[in-house]
Amino acid sequence: MYFKNLDFEVEPTEPLKHDKLERKYEIENLTSLILNLNTPAVLAINSPWGSGKTTFVKMWQQQLKESEAETLYFNAWETDFSQDPLVAFLGEMTSGLKELIGESKSSKHAWDHTVNLGKKILKYGVPAAIKISTAGVLDADKVLESELGKSLSSLASDSLNGYLEQKSDIVEFHDSLKKFIENSEKERIVIFVDELDRCRPNYAVELLERIKHLFNIEGITFVLSIDKAQLAHSINSVYGEKFESNGYLRRFIDFEYSLQKPKLEKFVKSLFSTLEIDKFCEPRQKYSELRNDLDSLSKSTIFFAENFNLSLRETEQIVAYTNVAIRTAKENEYIHPPLLVFLIALKYMDVVSYNKFISQTSFETEVLDFLMKSMPDQLKKDHFVAYLEGLILSVTYKKESESKRIQEHKKVLSRDEKTDEEEHYSSTVLNVFNRPSGFAQRISLELLAKRINWISEFEF
Repeated sequence: MYFKNLDFEVEPTEPLKHDKLERKYEIENLTSLILNLNTPAVLAINSPWGSGKTTFVKMWQQQLKESEAETLYFNAWETDFSQDPLVAFLGEMTSGLKELIGESKSSKHAWDHTVNLGKKILKYGVPAAIKISTAGVLDADKVLESELGKSLSSLASDSLNGYLEQKSDIVEFHDSLKKFIENSEKERIVIFVDELDRCRPNYAVELLERIKHLFNIEGITFVLSIDKAQLAHSINSVYGEKFESNGYLRRFIDFEYSLQKPKLEKFVKSLFSTLEIDKFCEPRQKYSELRNDLDSLSKSTIFFAENFNLSLRETEQIVAYTNVAIRTAKENEYIHPPLLVFLIALKYMDVVSYNKFISQTSFETEVLDFLMKSMPDQLKKDHFVAYLEGLILSVTYKKESESKRIQEHKKVLSRDEKTDEEEHYSSTVLNVFNRPSGFAQRISLELLAKRINWISEFEF
């Protein structure tokens, strides 16, 4: 048994072997686009946190290696301990481009010269020098005017000759890097920059500026793997809340691609297989009341992941907790999949509502309100939602007369005018309430809560 999903290594010969989210179509199209570019470019792969961006770019990087492009993967978050991103970036380029640099003296000399120029530029206080030497790229808004003002004051004290030397070195850095690429065996270098939105704000902003101004050279393509909303927040924390961060990002990013929403069914099925949940459910199939547990666990997970807008990473967490929870049950014991998965998701998303419910201080009202608010209108009368409502009511009340909602459903059924949808929904709620587990067994909320609270002591 595994407690959580395992990270996999992208196989060099079969980079898409573990393509759980069916990204092949996107990777192939983006590869064609990148290889047909005639100008330097920065492409942003935008997708929310936990949606599989890192896996995507690592598979894509390996796929590109089979083409005429050299690739480099740079994890910005792992290097944001560095005072200046240029130091870390040049270091990663030196180690990552060993094959491209090769053994020839001319190639090594060309690269060493480029790195030395980078180090020289670094000593000047790069932000000011870059912004001045690339005037026109950024608007002269208040923030940048302030930067330039500080820079000019510094330059005045260091003398005009020092400033001109800085500008000259940046131009020479461009020329040196361009010659290195022209003399290499590969026609293009594609550099993947991952986890930029997780970096400390200053580091993220400085890295963006260096990428655009120092490496804006024909033959180099940058692919930024980002959560754009989070990165915009980082920029605002540097330049102020009123700063137009999206407009600022457009100056650095030439074009942006948003990853398609993944097919959750295949992803969840893969998780269940990896964690051997399917094997756990096999011996339970000899019991008529339990033989659908695997299907019910899978469908419940997909339903809540979709309607609670869980990221892939959050879905993994829910499945990991569910996996541990069901392992505490005996082979012939009810686990009540829809209710179990719902309560695990509720505790993960809204622990206050969860605690009120299991302590019976708010009864079912707050929990059902949470459920209904999460559902799109077309699903609020869905059979699964009715089934879940019946389970929630069954662990809250022992008698129909105790629940106002049960009385409301009985009124619906007694009306002469009601839709088929209303009749089916209310009938399902009442049937599940009166026979929640089969064989007239009622569900123990105390046991469910104990199981869920125990697994909460784990961290995945």
